[in-house]
Amino acid sequence: METLRLTIKDFDTDGYYNGPVDVTDFDGNIEIDTSAGWCRFKSSLKASGYINSVGAFYADGDIVSGGYIKSGGYISSIGGYIDSAGYIKSGGFLVSGRGIYSVGYIKSVGYISTGGDIKSGGDIVSAGYIDSHGYIKSGGGINSHGCIKSHGGIDSGRYIKSGSYIKSHGYIKSAGLVTCKQMQIGEVVSGELVETRVLDQACYTTD
Repeated sequence: METLRLTIKDFDTDGYYNGPVDVTDFDGNIEIDTSAGWCRFKSSLKASGYINSVGAFYADGDIVSGGYIKSGGYISSIGGYIDSAGYIKSGGFLVSGRGIYSVGYIKSVGYISTGGDIKSGGDIVSAGYIDSHGYIKSGGGINSHGCIKSHGGIDSGRYIKSGSYIKSHGYIKSAGLVTCKQMQIGEVVSGELVETRVLDQACYTTD
């Protein structure tokens, strides 16, 4: 499979891609190393293989990969969706206007936010919060250092864990524990709810 390697010479002074190859539907892998830490695409970024960037990258349209999507910085697709036939791994935040989908896991060193759904065949892991204007569905666990917010349901094939609160305007299903400091909105229809704030208060009272 062909690999397209993009460097600083393929981007203008504002950081936008201006190379000769059409990256809206590239048949192969795309590797990005601009040495500037980030780059931008005025359209979609699509590859039949993997997409691997040393730094952060932004696309006005969709970001689609027939393999994995990996970045040393953030990954942002404000006007489109992010879809990977492999895993998605972001060294910063992970943002999409229309949804985030991955056959494998989704992992972000920052927060995960989308105007659509989040669906993963593996774990969903965020070092920040997770915020979805649709549903959140994982074939593995859902683990967030911050809050978990969903305007749809939350469904996990393993467990759900939040370092803060959980808000869900739909059902909450888990094959294991649902752990958070506080369940602000939502009903756990499968799985066991453990609110750590209640446990902390109980421990404080008995001391």
